[in-house]
Amino acid sequence: MSIENYLRLLGFSVNEMKVYLALADLGKATASLLSKRLSVPRTTVYSVLENLIAKGVISIEHKGNTTFYKANTPNSLLGIVQKEKEQVKAKEATANELVKLITPFFKSKNFSIPRLQLFEGKQNVNNMLFEHTDVWRNEIYALDYIWWGYQDHTFVEHYIEWLEMVWESADEKERVKIFSNQAPIEQTAQSMFPERREVRFLPEAYHFNSSIWVLGSHIVLLMTSQKPHYAYQFKDPVFAGNLRTLFKLLWTIDIEQLSVVDESST
Repeated sequence: MSIENYLRLLGFSVNEMKVYLALADLGKATASLLSKRLSVPRTTVYSVLENLIAKGVISIEHKGNTTFYKANTPNSLLGIVQKEKEQVKAKEATANELVKLITPFFKSKNFSIPRLQLFEGKQNVNNMLFEHTDVWRNEIYALDYIWWGYQDHTFVEHYIEWLEMVWESADEKERVKIFSNQAPIEQTAQSMFPERREVRFLPEAYHFNSSIWVLGSHIVLLMTSQKPHYAYQFKDPVFAGNLRTLFKLLWTIDIEQLSVVDESST
């Protein structure tokens, strides 16, 4: 990769690269000389020089009435990264303080979570999983300690980190009872938690391409077999209760005995 490409990755504009590399070559120069050498208007050169000074990669030297600009040592480029690290650290501290200040509003009697929520994109789905786990758990603990539903195996492929967190922190009574596709990744996940994670695998002729969980009064729908990933969270105790009853009933059926339905004939 060229020097210009590396500088671009560090946030240098085209003119900033030209001026910086010219000074690196010349050692030092006036704004007028740089303007002539680079065929860049002097006003633009002055603006670029100010930006480079702010980045910490060039400095000013006065001789009599003449102002020279010179490139600092190459190590000064590391200062750009250091400044960005400090800015990110400051933003992180600010975000942490905001979380503390804003959290009470979400616990207020006047705050209500929307009945239907959409989370789009893998990062947002991942955030939803980690942020809502405790809420879902509290609700299933009040019922039967069971995560009911069916699951597309691609969920396990993409969100194994969350699954590992769930089982590392699970209550000893906690169980999962789901239907899923016959897939190696599901077999692997099943072997990791054989006593708590019960999976009924569909006959090979059938296949789920999405997932639905019933968690207390919440119904969670996930699409992870295509991009972008997305999820819906629907809160309704009546719908959730009926769906839970359906899954409990299905759990009593031996799915291995199900006959294959020829959909083309219906």
